[in-house]
Amino acid sequence: MQASKTIEIWVGVFVALGLLGLFFVAMQVSNLGEFRTAKGSYIVKAHFGNIGGLRVRAPVSMAGVTVGRVERISFDDQRYEAVVDMRIDPSYRSLPEDTSASILTAGLLGEQYVGLSPGGSEDYLKDGDEIELTQSAMVLEQLISRFLFNKAEEGKGEKTSAAEPPAAKPAARADRVTPVKVASPKPAATAKAPKKLQPLSRQTGEAKPGGPARKTPAEAKSAKH
Repeated sequence: MQASKTIEIWVGVFVALGLLGLFFVAMQVSNLGEFRTAKGSYIVKAHFGNIGGLRVRAPVSMAGVTVGRVERISFDDQRYEAVVDMRIDPSYRSLPEDTSASILTAGLLGEQYVGLSPGGSEDYLKDGDEIELTQSAMVLEQLISRFLFNKAEEGKGEKTSAAEPPAAKPAARADRVTPVKVASPKPAATAKAPKKLQPLSRQTGEAKPGGPARKTPAEAKSAKH
Protein backbone atom coordinates (compact mmCIF):
# COMPACT_ATOMS: atom_id res chain seq x y z
CA MET A 1 0.00 0.00 0.00
CA GLN A 2 2.85 2.35 0.88
CA ALA A 3 4.69 1.42 -2.32
CA SER A 4 1.68 2.25 -4.49
CA LYS A 5 1.38 5.71 -2.92
CA THR A 6 5.06 6.39 -3.60
CA ILE A 7 4.63 5.42 -7.24
CA GLU A 8 1.63 7.71 -7.56
CA ILE A 9 3.58 10.61 -6.07
CA TRP A 10 6.47 10.12 -8.49
CA VAL A 11 4.07 9.88 -11.42
CA GLY A 12 2.46 13.15 -10.34
CA VAL A 13 5.89 14.80 -10.10
CA PHE A 14 6.87 13.67 -13.61
CA VAL A 15 3.54 14.88 -15.03
CA ALA A 16 4.02 18.28 -13.37
CA LEU A 17 7.55 18.54 -14.76
CA GLY A 18 6.26 17.66 -18.23
CA LEU A 19 3.57 20.32 -18.09
CA LEU A 20 6.11 22.86 -16.86
CA GLY A 21 8.42 22.00 -19.73
CA LEU A 22 5.60 22.38 -22.27
CA PHE A 23 4.69 25.75 -20.78
CA PHE A 24 8.32 26.90 -21.05
CA VAL A 25 8.53 25.79 -24.69
CA ALA A 26 5.27 27.60 -25.50
CA MET A 27 6.58 30.74 -23.86
CA GLN A 28 9.78 30.59 -25.94
CA VAL A 29 7.97 29.91 -29.21
CA SER A 30 5.45 32.72 -28.66
CA ASN A 31 8.16 35.11 -27.41
CA LEU A 32 6.24 35.71 -24.21
CA GLY A 33 9.22 34.76 -22.11
CA GLU A 34 10.65 38.23 -22.59
CA PHE A 35 7.41 40.09 -22.02
CA ARG A 36 8.83 42.98 -20.13
CA THR A 37 9.10 46.66 -21.01
CA ALA A 38 12.56 48.02 -20.45
CA LYS A 39 12.74 51.48 -18.97
CA GLY A 40 13.87 54.05 -21.51
CA SER A 41 12.92 52.00 -24.59
CA TYR A 42 11.42 53.81 -27.57
CA ILE A 43 9.03 52.93 -30.40
CA VAL A 44 9.58 53.34 -34.14
CA LYS A 45 7.04 52.61 -36.86
CA ALA A 46 7.21 51.17 -40.35
CA HIS A 47 4.67 50.59 -43.16
CA PHE A 48 4.69 47.29 -45.07
CA GLY A 49 2.67 46.21 -48.08
CA ASN A 50 2.58 42.63 -46.77
CA ILE A 51 3.75 41.38 -43.37
CA GLY A 52 3.15 37.69 -44.13
CA GLY A 53 3.11 35.68 -40.88
CA LEU A 54 4.66 38.37 -38.68
CA ARG A 55 3.27 38.32 -35.14
CA VAL A 56 3.37 40.56 -32.10
CA ARG A 57 6.46 39.94 -29.94
CA ALA A 58 8.44 38.87 -33.00
CA PRO A 59 12.11 39.84 -32.68
CA VAL A 60 13.58 42.95 -34.29
CA SER A 61 17.21 42.26 -35.11
CA MET A 62 20.19 44.00 -36.66
CA ALA A 63 23.23 42.04 -37.84
CA GLY A 64 21.80 38.96 -36.09
CA VAL A 65 21.45 40.71 -32.72
CA THR A 66 17.99 41.21 -31.23
CA VAL A 67 17.53 44.95 -30.59
CA GLY A 68 13.79 44.99 -29.91
CA ARG A 69 10.40 43.39 -30.32
CA VAL A 70 7.28 43.98 -32.38
CA GLU A 71 4.96 45.91 -30.06
CA ARG A 72 1.80 46.23 -32.17
CA ILE A 73 0.48 45.51 -35.66
CA SER A 74 -2.31 47.63 -37.16
CA PHE A 75 -3.79 48.58 -40.53
CA ASP A 76 -3.58 52.00 -42.19
CA ASP A 77 -6.88 52.55 -44.03
CA GLN A 78 -5.44 55.58 -45.82
CA ARG A 79 -2.44 53.89 -47.41
CA TYR A 80 -3.91 50.35 -47.25
CA GLU A 81 -0.76 49.00 -45.67
CA ALA A 82 0.18 47.29 -42.43
CA VAL A 83 1.74 49.42 -39.68
CA VAL A 84 4.26 47.72 -37.42
CA ASP A 85 5.24 49.37 -34.13
CA MET A 86 8.63 48.17 -32.89
CA ARG A 87 9.89 48.74 -29.37
CA ILE A 88 13.66 49.18 -29.42
CA ASP A 89 15.83 48.49 -26.40
CA PRO A 90 17.36 51.64 -24.84
CA SER A 91 20.83 50.21 -25.41
CA TYR A 92 20.42 50.83 -29.16
CA ARG A 93 19.61 54.51 -29.44
CA SER A 94 22.11 55.21 -32.20
CA LEU A 95 20.09 53.86 -35.14
CA PRO A 96 20.48 56.17 -38.20
CA GLU A 97 17.39 57.87 -39.60
CA ASP A 98 17.85 56.22 -43.00
CA THR A 99 17.74 52.72 -41.50
CA SER A 100 15.77 50.23 -43.63
CA ALA A 101 13.44 47.51 -42.34
CA SER A 102 12.67 44.16 -44.00
CA ILE A 103 10.50 41.24 -42.98
CA LEU A 104 12.64 38.11 -43.09
CA THR A 105 12.18 34.43 -42.29
CA ALA A 106 14.34 32.46 -39.86
CA GLY A 107 15.25 29.46 -41.96
CA LEU A 108 13.09 28.00 -44.71
CA LEU A 109 9.87 27.60 -42.70
CA GLY A 110 10.80 29.40 -39.46
CA GLU A 111 9.15 32.35 -37.80
CA GLN A 112 9.26 35.77 -39.40
CA TYR A 113 11.00 38.73 -37.85
CA VAL A 114 11.95 42.31 -38.69
CA GLY A 115 15.51 42.86 -39.87
CA LEU A 116 17.05 46.33 -39.69
CA SER A 117 19.87 47.55 -41.93
CA PRO A 118 21.67 50.72 -40.80
CA GLY A 119 22.12 53.69 -43.11
CA GLY A 120 24.74 56.42 -43.20
CA SER A 121 22.88 59.35 -41.69
CA GLU A 122 24.38 61.17 -38.72
CA ASP A 123 20.92 61.76 -37.21
CA TYR A 124 19.35 59.00 -35.12
CA LEU A 125 15.84 57.63 -34.79
CA LYS A 126 13.81 58.92 -31.86
CA ASP A 127 10.64 57.80 -30.13
CA GLY A 128 7.69 57.95 -32.56
CA ASP A 129 9.79 58.23 -35.73
CA GLU A 130 8.97 56.19 -38.83
CA ILE A 131 11.29 54.09 -40.96
CA GLU A 132 10.73 55.07 -44.58
CA LEU A 133 12.70 52.34 -46.37
CA THR A 134 10.86 49.03 -46.00
CA GLN A 135 10.64 45.69 -47.80
CA SER A 136 7.56 43.50 -47.49
CA ALA A 137 7.57 39.81 -46.62
CA MET A 138 8.14 37.19 -49.31
CA VAL A 139 5.15 34.83 -49.17
CA LEU A 140 6.15 31.25 -49.97
CA GLU A 141 2.82 30.46 -51.65
CA GLN A 142 3.22 33.39 -54.04
CA LEU A 143 6.75 32.33 -54.94
CA ILE A 144 5.65 28.75 -55.67
CA SER A 145 2.65 29.86 -57.75
CA ARG A 146 4.82 32.30 -59.71
CA PHE A 147 7.39 29.56 -60.36
CA LEU A 148 4.73 27.11 -61.55
CA PHE A 149 3.13 29.77 -63.77
CA ASN A 150 6.48 30.53 -65.44
CA LYS A 151 7.10 26.81 -66.01
CA ALA A 152 3.64 26.41 -67.55
CA GLU A 153 4.27 29.33 -69.89
CA GLU A 154 7.60 27.84 -70.98
CA GLY A 155 5.92 24.47 -71.63
CA LYS A 156 3.24 26.10 -73.79
CA GLY A 157 5.89 27.91 -75.81
CA GLU A 158 7.83 24.68 -76.44
CA LYS A 159 4.68 22.78 -77.48
CA THR A 160 3.66 25.53 -79.88
CA SER A 161 7.08 25.62 -81.51
CA ALA A 162 7.12 21.79 -81.82
CA ALA A 163 3.61 21.67 -83.35
CA GLU A 164 4.42 24.11 -86.13
CA PRO A 165 5.74 22.18 -89.20
CA PRO A 166 8.90 23.52 -90.79
CA ALA A 167 8.35 25.72 -93.80
CA ALA A 168 8.57 23.60 -97.00
CA LYS A 169 10.79 24.80 -99.77
CA PRO A 170 8.96 25.49 -103.08
CA ALA A 171 9.35 22.55 -105.48
CA ALA A 172 10.96 23.18 -108.81
CA ARG A 173 8.47 23.32 -111.73
CA ALA A 174 8.88 20.47 -114.17
CA ASP A 175 7.61 22.51 -117.12
CA ARG A 176 10.17 25.21 -116.66
CA VAL A 177 12.81 24.91 -119.41
CA THR A 178 16.11 26.59 -119.00
CA PRO A 179 16.70 28.76 -122.10
CA VAL A 180 19.73 27.80 -124.14
CA LYS A 181 21.56 30.39 -126.10
CA VAL A 182 22.06 29.38 -129.76
CA ALA A 183 24.80 31.08 -131.66
CA SER A 184 23.36 32.78 -134.76
CA PRO A 185 25.11 31.84 -138.04
CA LYS A 186 27.41 34.44 -139.42
CA PRO A 187 26.31 35.90 -142.78
CA ALA A 188 28.14 34.44 -145.78
CA ALA A 189 30.73 36.63 -147.36
CA THR A 190 29.43 38.16 -150.61
CA ALA A 191 31.52 37.76 -153.73
CA LYS A 192 33.15 40.92 -154.89
CA ALA A 193 32.38 42.10 -158.47
CA PRO A 194 35.41 41.95 -160.79
CA LYS A 195 37.01 45.24 -161.50
CA LYS A 196 36.49 46.65 -165.00
CA LEU A 197 39.60 47.07 -167.06
CA GLN A 198 40.34 50.63 -167.94
CA PRO A 199 41.34 51.59 -171.58
CA LEU A 200 45.06 52.12 -172.10
CA SER A 201 46.43 55.28 -173.54
CA ARG A 202 48.20 55.11 -176.92
CA GLN A 203 51.52 56.28 -175.71
CA THR A 204 51.85 54.42 -172.45
CA GLY A 205 49.34 51.65 -172.86
CA GLU A 206 47.84 52.48 -169.47
CA ALA A 207 44.13 52.15 -169.00
CA LYS A 208 42.19 55.35 -169.06
CA PRO A 209 39.55 55.85 -166.47
CA GLY A 210 36.08 55.22 -167.85
CA GLY A 211 35.17 53.72 -171.25
CA PRO A 212 36.32 50.48 -173.00
CA ALA A 213 39.96 49.69 -173.52
CA ARG A 214 41.43 50.71 -176.97
CA LYS A 215 43.79 48.51 -179.04
CA THR A 216 47.20 49.61 -180.12
CA PRO A 217 47.99 49.93 -183.94
CA ALA A 218 50.10 46.79 -183.82
CA GLU A 219 47.26 44.83 -182.22
CA ALA A 220 44.78 46.15 -184.79
CA LYS A 221 47.08 45.26 -187.78
CA SER A 222 47.63 41.76 -186.45
CA ALA A 223 43.94 41.34 -185.94
CA LYS A 224 43.22 42.14 -189.62
CA HIS A 225 45.59 39.40 -190.76
